[in-house]
Amino acid sequence: MTSRLHTSNSSDDSDGGNTDSCKSEDQNVFVHAPIDNLGVPGRWLRHKLLDGILVGSPVLTTIQKYRTPTRTSVMKMISFLGTEDFYTVLFLLLSWGLDARLGRLFGILMGIGFYFAGVLKASLRLPRPEWPYIKPEEKAYDWALPSHHSLLGTILPWYIWVYITVHFNFTPTQLPVMFVLIALWSFSVMFSRLYLGVHSPADIVSGGIIGVIVLSMWVQLDDIVDSFISEQSFEAVLQTVLLMVVLLYLHPKCDPGNPSYTDNCCLAGVVTGLIAARNQRSRLLGFPSLKETLPADTSLTVFVSLIITRLFVGAVVIFVVRTIMKMITLHLTKIAFRMLGLRYYNSSAYMEAGLTMFKHYTKNFKLTPIEMKKASDKEDIDDCSSSDGSYSAPLIECKYFYSDAIKISNDKEICYTTDSWDLVVPTKCIVYFLLTYFALEIVPQLFIYLGI
Repeated sequence: MTSRLHTSNSSDDSDGGNTDSCKSEDQNVFVHAPIDNLGVPGRWLRHKLLDGILVGSPVLTTIQKYRTPTRTSVMKMISFLGTEDFYTVLFLLLSWGLDARLGRLFGILMGIGFYFAGVLKASLRLPRPEWPYIKPEEKAYDWALPSHHSLLGTILPWYIWVYITVHFNFTPTQLPVMFVLIALWSFSVMFSRLYLGVHSPADIVSGGIIGVIVLSMWVQLDDIVDSFISEQSFEAVLQTVLLMVVLLYLHPKCDPGNPSYTDNCCLAGVVTGLIAARNQRSRLLGFPSLKETLPADTSLTVFVSLIITRLFVGAVVIFVVRTIMKMITLHLTKIAFRMLGLRYYNSSAYMEAGLTMFKHYTKNFKLTPIEMKKASDKEDIDDCSSSDGSYSAPLIECKYFYSDAIKISNDKEICYTTDSWDLVVPTKCIVYFLLTYFALEIVPQLFIYLGI
Protein backbone atom coordinates (compact mmCIF):
# COMPACT_ATOMS: atom_id res chain seq x y z
CA MET A 1 0.00 0.00 0.00
CA THR A 2 1.31 3.45 -0.83
CA SER A 3 2.41 5.55 2.13
CA ARG A 4 0.50 8.67 2.98
CA LEU A 5 3.76 10.39 3.86
CA HIS A 6 3.76 12.20 0.54
CA THR A 7 3.50 15.70 -0.72
CA SER A 8 0.96 17.58 -2.74
CA ASN A 9 1.78 19.36 -5.97
CA SER A 10 0.59 22.93 -5.43
CA SER A 11 -2.12 24.92 -3.72
CA ASP A 12 -3.89 28.23 -3.37
CA ASP A 13 -5.91 29.28 -0.37
CA SER A 14 -8.93 31.55 -0.22
CA ASP A 15 -6.77 34.60 0.47
CA GLY A 16 -4.77 34.21 -2.70
CA GLY A 17 -1.66 32.92 -0.93
CA ASN A 18 0.01 29.62 -1.58
CA THR A 19 1.70 26.88 0.38
CA ASP A 20 5.24 25.68 -0.18
CA SER A 21 5.52 23.86 -3.49
CA CYS A 22 6.25 20.19 -3.01
CA LYS A 23 7.10 17.29 -5.21
CA SER A 24 4.98 14.47 -6.54
CA GLU A 25 3.65 11.67 -4.35
CA ASP A 26 6.03 9.01 -5.62
CA GLN A 27 9.11 11.06 -4.68
CA ASN A 28 10.75 9.77 -1.50
CA VAL A 29 11.78 12.52 0.89
CA PHE A 30 13.35 12.47 4.32
CA VAL A 31 11.34 12.99 7.49
CA HIS A 32 13.23 15.68 9.31
CA ALA A 33 13.03 16.09 13.10
CA PRO A 34 14.29 18.81 15.46
CA ILE A 35 16.76 16.38 17.03
CA ASP A 36 18.48 16.13 13.62
CA ASN A 37 19.76 19.65 14.22
CA LEU A 38 22.10 18.26 16.90
CA GLY A 39 24.16 16.78 14.10
CA VAL A 40 25.47 13.24 13.84
CA PRO A 41 24.68 12.26 17.49
CA GLY A 42 21.05 13.35 17.15
CA ARG A 43 20.53 11.61 13.82
CA TRP A 44 22.33 8.48 15.05
CA LEU A 45 20.05 8.29 18.11
CA ARG A 46 16.98 8.65 15.91
CA HIS A 47 18.10 5.82 13.62
CA LYS A 48 18.77 3.54 16.60
CA LEU A 49 15.37 4.30 18.11
CA LEU A 50 13.69 3.51 14.79
CA ASP A 51 15.54 0.18 14.76
CA GLY A 52 14.15 -0.45 18.23
CA ILE A 53 10.62 0.30 17.02
CA LEU A 54 10.87 -2.02 14.02
CA VAL A 55 12.45 -4.91 15.93
CA GLY A 56 9.23 -5.18 17.95
CA SER A 57 7.10 -5.92 14.89
CA PRO A 58 7.09 -9.73 15.42
CA VAL A 59 5.64 -9.21 18.89
CA LEU A 60 2.79 -7.12 17.47
CA THR A 61 2.07 -9.52 14.61
CA THR A 62 1.87 -12.38 17.13
CA ILE A 63 -0.56 -10.44 19.32
CA GLN A 64 -2.55 -9.51 16.23
CA LYS A 65 -3.24 -13.20 15.52
CA TYR A 66 -5.21 -13.49 18.75
CA ARG A 67 -7.52 -10.52 18.19
CA THR A 68 -11.26 -11.09 18.40
CA PRO A 69 -14.07 -8.52 18.33
CA THR A 70 -14.74 -9.07 22.04
CA ARG A 71 -11.08 -8.76 23.05
CA THR A 72 -10.70 -5.68 20.89
CA SER A 73 -13.69 -4.02 22.56
CA VAL A 74 -12.26 -4.81 26.00
CA MET A 75 -8.84 -3.45 25.03
CA LYS A 76 -10.38 -0.23 23.73
CA MET A 77 -12.16 0.24 27.05
CA ILE A 78 -8.90 -0.39 28.92
CA SER A 79 -7.07 2.00 26.61
CA PHE A 80 -9.62 4.68 27.53
CA LEU A 81 -8.32 4.44 31.12
CA GLY A 82 -5.10 6.04 29.86
CA THR A 83 -6.62 8.98 27.98
CA GLU A 84 -6.91 12.62 28.96
CA ASP A 85 -10.69 12.25 29.00
CA PHE A 86 -10.54 9.62 31.74
CA TYR A 87 -7.82 11.45 33.67
CA THR A 88 -9.91 14.62 33.58
CA VAL A 89 -12.86 12.79 35.15
CA LEU A 90 -10.52 11.27 37.73
CA PHE A 91 -9.02 14.68 38.47
CA LEU A 92 -12.50 16.07 39.18
CA LEU A 93 -13.45 13.00 41.21
CA LEU A 94 -10.40 13.44 43.41
CA SER A 95 -10.89 17.19 43.75
CA TRP A 96 -14.63 17.16 44.42
CA GLY A 97 -15.01 13.87 46.23
CA LEU A 98 -11.96 12.20 47.78
CA ASP A 99 -9.00 14.48 48.51
CA ALA A 100 -8.71 18.05 47.22
CA ARG A 101 -4.93 18.20 47.75
CA LEU A 102 -4.37 14.94 45.89
CA GLY A 103 -6.62 16.26 43.12
CA ARG A 104 -4.62 19.41 42.50
CA LEU A 105 -1.25 17.63 42.67
CA PHE A 106 -2.60 14.96 40.33
CA GLY A 107 -3.69 17.70 37.89
CA ILE A 108 -0.27 19.35 37.88
CA LEU A 109 1.49 16.02 37.40
CA MET A 110 -0.85 15.22 34.50
CA GLY A 111 0.24 18.47 32.82
CA ILE A 112 3.91 17.62 33.39
CA GLY A 113 3.48 14.14 31.93
CA PHE A 114 1.68 15.39 28.83
CA TYR A 115 4.35 18.03 28.25
CA PHE A 116 7.29 15.64 28.50
CA ALA A 117 5.65 13.10 26.18
CA GLY A 118 4.58 15.76 23.67
CA VAL A 119 7.99 17.43 23.50
CA LEU A 120 9.82 14.13 23.02
CA LYS A 121 7.38 12.93 20.34
CA ALA A 122 7.66 16.19 18.41
CA SER A 123 11.46 16.26 18.79
CA LEU A 124 12.01 12.69 17.57
CA ARG A 125 9.18 12.28 15.01
CA LEU A 126 9.37 8.52 14.97
CA PRO A 127 6.66 6.40 13.32
CA ARG A 128 4.13 4.00 14.75
CA PRO A 129 4.22 0.25 13.94
CA GLU A 130 4.77 -0.88 10.37
CA TRP A 131 1.84 -0.70 7.97
CA PRO A 132 0.24 -2.86 6.57
CA TYR A 133 1.76 -5.76 8.53
CA ILE A 134 0.37 -4.38 11.78
CA LYS A 135 -3.19 -3.18 11.35
CA PRO A 136 -4.13 -0.55 13.98
CA GLU A 137 -7.52 -0.80 15.64
CA GLU A 138 -7.82 2.94 16.19
CA LYS A 139 -6.60 6.16 14.60
CA ALA A 140 -3.52 7.89 15.97
CA TYR A 141 -2.54 11.35 14.80
CA ASP A 142 0.69 12.05 16.67
CA TRP A 143 4.14 10.48 16.59
CA ALA A 144 4.98 7.31 18.46
CA LEU A 145 7.89 7.39 20.89
CA PRO A 146 7.42 7.69 23.83
CA SER A 147 3.87 6.48 24.38
CA HIS A 148 1.59 8.97 26.15
CA HIS A 149 -0.42 6.07 27.57
CA SER A 150 2.71 4.41 28.93
CA LEU A 151 4.23 7.54 30.46
CA LEU A 152 0.98 8.71 32.05
CA GLY A 153 0.07 5.13 32.99
CA THR A 154 3.27 5.06 35.01
CA ILE A 155 3.22 8.42 36.76
CA LEU A 156 -0.48 8.92 37.53
CA PRO A 157 -1.62 5.55 38.93
CA TRP A 158 1.59 5.08 40.86
CA TYR A 159 1.53 8.63 42.24
CA ILE A 160 -1.92 7.87 43.64
CA TRP A 161 -0.41 4.76 45.22
CA VAL A 162 2.51 6.71 46.75
CA TYR A 163 0.17 9.43 48.04
CA ILE A 164 -2.37 7.13 49.67
CA THR A 165 0.29 5.04 51.38
CA VAL A 166 1.64 8.21 53.01
CA HIS A 167 -1.57 10.11 53.76
CA PHE A 168 -4.28 7.43 54.10
CA ASN A 169 -4.67 4.80 56.80
CA PHE A 170 -5.23 1.49 55.08
CA THR A 171 -5.42 -1.83 56.88
CA PRO A 172 -2.91 -4.61 56.09
CA THR A 173 -5.64 -6.24 54.01
CA GLN A 174 -6.69 -3.12 52.08
CA LEU A 175 -3.16 -2.08 51.12
CA PRO A 176 -2.28 -5.11 48.94
CA VAL A 177 -5.72 -4.93 47.30
CA MET A 178 -5.05 -1.31 46.34
CA PHE A 179 -1.61 -2.29 45.05
CA VAL A 180 -3.06 -4.98 42.80
CA LEU A 181 -5.70 -2.58 41.43
CA ILE A 182 -3.10 0.10 40.69
CA ALA A 183 -0.78 -2.42 39.03
CA LEU A 184 -3.57 -3.85 36.88
CA TRP A 185 -4.62 -0.34 35.83
CA SER A 186 -1.09 0.68 34.89
CA PHE A 187 0.09 -2.42 33.05
CA SER A 188 -3.19 -3.22 31.31
CA VAL A 189 -3.26 0.28 29.79
CA MET A 190 0.23 -0.27 28.41
CA PHE A 191 -0.60 -3.71 27.01
CA SER A 192 -3.77 -2.39 25.37
CA ARG A 193 -1.66 -0.11 23.17
CA LEU A 194 0.32 -3.10 21.92
CA TYR A 195 -2.83 -5.10 21.29
CA LEU A 196 -4.45 -2.25 19.34
CA GLY A 197 -1.36 -1.98 17.13
CA VAL A 198 -0.73 1.72 17.71
CA HIS A 199 2.52 1.40 19.66
CA SER A 200 5.60 -0.79 19.51
CA PRO A 201 7.24 -2.36 22.59
CA ALA A 202 9.96 0.31 22.31
CA ASP A 203 7.34 3.07 22.63
CA ILE A 204 5.87 1.44 25.74
CA VAL A 205 9.21 0.73 27.41
CA SER A 206 10.58 4.23 26.76
CA GLY A 207 7.39 5.79 28.10
CA GLY A 208 7.63 3.67 31.23
CA ILE A 209 11.29 4.55 31.83
CA ILE A 210 10.69 8.28 31.39
CA GLY A 211 7.59 7.98 33.59
CA VAL A 212 9.63 6.43 36.41
CA ILE A 213 12.16 9.28 36.19
CA VAL A 214 9.43 11.95 36.20
CA LEU A 215 7.57 10.29 39.09
CA SER A 216 10.71 9.89 41.20
CA MET A 217 11.43 13.61 40.81
CA TRP A 218 7.81 14.61 41.44
CA VAL A 219 7.50 12.79 44.79
CA GLN A 220 10.46 14.85 45.99
CA LEU A 221 8.88 18.12 44.89
CA ASP A 222 5.11 17.78 45.36
CA ASP A 223 5.05 19.26 48.87
CA ILE A 224 7.19 22.20 47.73
CA VAL A 225 4.93 22.82 44.72
CA ASP A 226 1.78 22.66 46.85
CA SER A 227 3.25 25.11 49.33
CA PHE A 228 4.16 27.49 46.52
CA ILE A 229 0.75 27.49 44.83
CA SER A 230 -1.00 27.85 48.20
CA GLU A 231 0.63 31.21 48.86
CA GLN A 232 -2.01 33.83 48.30
CA SER A 233 0.01 36.18 46.10
CA PHE A 234 -0.61 37.38 42.58
CA GLU A 235 3.09 36.92 41.81
CA ALA A 236 2.74 33.12 42.04
CA VAL A 237 -0.02 33.12 39.43
CA LEU A 238 1.91 35.51 37.17
CA GLN A 239 5.02 33.34 37.41
CA THR A 240 2.93 30.30 36.46
CA VAL A 241 1.50 32.09 33.41
CA LEU A 242 4.98 33.15 32.28
CA LEU A 243 6.31 29.63 32.79
CA MET A 244 3.51 28.17 30.66
CA VAL A 245 4.17 30.70 27.89
CA VAL A 246 7.87 29.82 27.88
CA LEU A 247 7.20 26.05 27.87
CA LEU A 248 4.74 26.33 24.96
CA TYR A 249 7.19 28.54 23.08
CA LEU A 250 9.95 25.92 23.54
CA HIS A 251 7.69 23.08 22.38
CA PRO A 252 8.81 21.87 18.92
CA LYS A 253 6.46 22.76 16.10
CA CYS A 254 4.11 19.98 14.98
CA ASP A 255 2.68 19.11 11.60
CA PRO A 256 -0.86 20.45 10.99
CA GLY A 257 -3.54 18.41 12.69
CA ASN A 258 -1.08 16.74 15.07
CA PRO A 259 -2.75 16.99 18.51
CA SER A 260 0.48 16.95 20.53
CA TYR A 261 0.92 20.71 20.79
CA THR A 262 -2.76 21.56 21.23
CA ASP A 263 -3.07 18.90 23.95
CA ASN A 264 -0.27 20.64 25.80
CA CYS A 265 -2.11 23.94 25.34
CA CYS A 266 -5.10 22.34 27.08
CA LEU A 267 -2.95 21.09 29.94
CA ALA A 268 -1.18 24.45 30.25
CA GLY A 269 -4.59 26.04 30.68
CA VAL A 270 -5.62 23.37 33.20
CA VAL A 271 -2.49 23.76 35.33
CA THR A 272 -2.67 27.56 35.25
CA GLY A 273 -6.37 27.55 36.14
CA LEU A 274 -5.76 25.04 38.92
CA ILE A 275 -3.00 27.15 40.44
CA ALA A 276 -5.03 30.35 40.10
CA ALA A 277 -8.02 28.70 41.79
CA ARG A 278 -5.89 27.44 44.67
CA ASN A 279 -3.88 30.63 45.00
CA GLN A 280 -6.55 33.30 44.80
CA ARG A 281 -9.48 31.83 46.72
CA SER A 282 -10.61 33.67 49.83
CA ARG A 283 -10.37 30.69 52.20
CA LEU A 284 -6.82 29.42 52.76
CA LEU A 285 -7.95 25.79 52.87
CA GLY A 286 -10.06 26.25 49.77
CA PHE A 287 -12.99 23.93 49.13
CA PRO A 288 -12.39 20.54 50.74
CA SER A 289 -13.55 17.36 49.07
CA LEU A 290 -16.75 15.58 50.05
CA LYS A 291 -14.85 12.98 52.05
CA GLU A 292 -13.14 15.72 54.04
CA THR A 293 -16.44 17.37 55.02
CA LEU A 294 -18.76 14.43 55.77
CA PRO A 295 -18.96 12.98 59.31
CA ALA A 296 -16.76 9.98 59.91
CA ASP A 297 -19.76 7.71 60.47
CA THR A 298 -21.34 8.43 57.06
CA SER A 299 -22.39 5.21 55.38
CA LEU A 300 -20.69 4.06 52.18
CA THR A 301 -24.03 4.11 50.34
CA VAL A 302 -24.65 7.77 51.17
CA PHE A 303 -21.07 8.71 50.29
CA VAL A 304 -21.16 6.96 46.90
CA SER A 305 -24.57 8.43 46.02
CA LEU A 306 -23.33 11.94 46.83
CA ILE A 307 -20.17 11.38 44.77
CA ILE A 308 -22.22 10.24 41.77
CA THR A 309 -24.57 13.20 42.16
CA ARG A 310 -21.66 15.65 42.29
CA LEU A 311 -20.07 14.14 39.20
CA PHE A 312 -23.34 14.23 37.26
CA VAL A 313 -24.27 17.79 38.22
CA GLY A 314 -20.70 19.02 37.76
CA ALA A 315 -20.33 17.32 34.37
CA VAL A 316 -23.56 18.86 33.04
CA VAL A 317 -22.62 22.32 34.25
CA ILE A 318 -19.07 22.10 32.90
CA PHE A 319 -20.24 20.77 29.52
CA VAL A 320 -22.63 23.71 29.09
CA VAL A 321 -20.06 26.26 30.25
CA ARG A 322 -17.35 24.73 28.06
CA THR A 323 -19.57 24.86 24.97
CA ILE A 324 -20.37 28.53 25.55
CA MET A 325 -16.77 29.45 26.41
CA LYS A 326 -15.38 27.67 23.36
CA MET A 327 -17.86 29.30 20.98
CA ILE A 328 -17.20 32.80 22.33
CA THR A 329 -13.42 32.42 22.60
CA LEU A 330 -13.06 30.92 19.12
CA HIS A 331 -15.11 33.77 17.63
CA LEU A 332 -13.07 36.42 19.46
CA THR A 333 -9.82 34.74 18.40
CA LYS A 334 -10.87 34.87 14.75
CA ILE A 335 -11.69 38.58 15.10
CA ALA A 336 -8.31 39.25 16.74
CA PHE A 337 -6.42 37.40 13.99
CA ARG A 338 -8.31 39.30 11.28
CA MET A 339 -7.63 42.64 12.97
CA LEU A 340 -3.92 41.77 13.16
CA GLY A 341 -3.91 40.64 9.52
CA LEU A 342 -2.80 37.11 10.43
CA ARG A 343 -3.57 34.09 8.27
CA TYR A 344 -5.08 31.26 10.30
CA TYR A 345 -6.43 27.72 10.16
CA ASN A 346 -8.23 25.37 12.57
CA SER A 347 -6.18 22.27 13.43
CA SER A 348 -9.22 20.49 14.89
CA ALA A 349 -11.16 20.94 11.64
CA TYR A 350 -8.06 19.92 9.69
CA MET A 351 -7.81 16.67 11.65
CA GLU A 352 -11.56 15.96 11.42
CA ALA A 353 -11.33 16.37 7.64
CA GLY A 354 -8.88 13.46 7.52
CA LEU A 355 -5.92 15.55 6.37
CA THR A 356 -3.49 14.75 9.16
CA MET A 357 -0.30 12.88 8.31
CA PHE A 358 -0.29 9.11 8.36
CA LYS A 359 2.08 8.26 11.22
CA HIS A 360 2.69 4.53 10.70
CA TYR A 361 5.94 3.25 9.27
CA THR A 362 6.02 2.31 5.57
CA LYS A 363 8.80 1.52 3.10
CA ASN A 364 8.77 5.17 1.98
CA PHE A 365 9.44 6.49 5.48
CA LYS A 366 13.05 7.72 5.41
CA LEU A 367 15.00 9.31 8.24
CA THR A 368 17.55 12.01 7.61
CA PRO A 369 20.87 10.26 6.87
CA ILE A 370 23.36 10.11 9.74
CA GLU A 371 26.10 11.41 7.49
CA MET A 372 24.83 14.41 5.52
CA LYS A 373 25.29 14.62 1.75
CA LYS A 374 26.37 17.61 -0.26
CA ALA A 375 24.14 19.30 -2.78
CA SER A 376 26.36 17.98 -5.55
CA ASP A 377 25.07 14.48 -4.72
CA LYS A 378 21.72 14.79 -6.45
CA GLU A 379 20.30 11.50 -5.27
CA ASP A 380 17.37 11.85 -2.84
CA ILE A 381 17.71 15.64 -2.70
CA ASP A 382 14.59 17.64 -3.47
CA ASP A 383 13.50 21.24 -3.83
CA CYS A 384 13.92 21.95 -0.11
CA SER A 385 17.72 21.81 -0.27
CA SER A 386 19.36 24.92 1.07
CA SER A 387 20.56 27.63 -1.28
CA ASP A 388 24.15 27.62 0.00
CA GLY A 389 24.89 24.27 -1.66
CA SER A 390 24.85 22.13 1.49
CA TYR A 391 22.28 19.40 2.01
CA SER A 392 19.21 20.28 4.06
CA ALA A 393 16.61 17.61 4.77
CA PRO A 394 13.10 18.77 3.88
CA LEU A 395 11.22 20.09 6.88
CA ILE A 396 8.15 18.19 7.94
CA GLU A 397 6.15 21.46 8.10
CA CYS A 398 6.28 21.95 4.33
CA LYS A 399 5.89 18.32 3.30
CA TYR A 400 3.68 15.29 3.48
CA PHE A 401 0.22 16.84 3.15
CA TYR A 402 -2.59 14.68 1.84
CA SER A 403 -3.29 15.72 -1.71
CA ASP A 404 -6.96 16.09 -0.74
CA ALA A 405 -5.98 19.17 1.27
CA ILE A 406 -5.73 21.12 -1.93
CA LYS A 407 -9.17 20.14 -3.18
CA ILE A 408 -10.84 21.75 -0.19
CA SER A 409 -8.56 24.76 0.06
CA ASN A 410 -11.52 27.09 -0.31
CA ASP A 411 -12.31 26.31 3.34
CA LYS A 412 -10.19 28.89 5.16
CA GLU A 413 -10.19 27.02 8.45
CA ILE A 414 -8.82 23.84 6.88
CA CYS A 415 -6.32 25.15 4.37
CA TYR A 416 -2.93 25.20 6.09
CA THR A 417 0.03 27.30 5.00
CA THR A 418 3.43 27.53 6.65
CA ASP A 419 2.74 31.11 7.76
CA SER A 420 -0.73 30.45 9.17
CA TRP A 421 -1.62 30.51 12.87
CA ASP A 422 -3.66 27.81 14.59
CA LEU A 423 -6.95 29.09 15.99
CA VAL A 424 -7.07 26.20 18.43
CA VAL A 425 -3.92 27.20 20.35
CA PRO A 426 -5.10 30.43 22.04
CA THR A 427 -8.66 29.11 22.21
CA LYS A 428 -7.73 26.01 24.20
CA CYS A 429 -5.32 27.85 26.48
CA ILE A 430 -7.99 30.37 27.44
CA VAL A 431 -10.96 27.97 27.58
CA TYR A 432 -9.23 25.36 29.74
CA PHE A 433 -7.81 27.99 32.07
CA LEU A 434 -11.28 29.46 32.68
CA LEU A 435 -12.93 26.04 32.78
CA THR A 436 -10.53 24.64 35.40
CA TYR A 437 -10.88 27.75 37.54
CA PHE A 438 -14.64 27.45 37.23
CA ALA A 439 -14.59 23.72 38.11
CA LEU A 440 -12.48 24.20 41.23
CA GLU A 441 -13.79 27.53 42.49
CA ILE A 442 -17.37 28.00 41.33
CA VAL A 443 -18.76 24.46 41.03
CA PRO A 444 -17.94 23.57 44.69
CA GLN A 445 -19.99 26.60 45.75
CA LEU A 446 -22.85 25.20 43.66
CA PHE A 447 -22.49 21.87 45.49
CA ILE A 448 -22.74 23.65 48.84
CA TYR A 449 -25.79 25.61 47.69
CA LEU A 450 -27.53 22.42 46.50
CA GLY A 451 -26.60 20.54 49.64
CA ILE A 452 -24.57 17.91 47.89
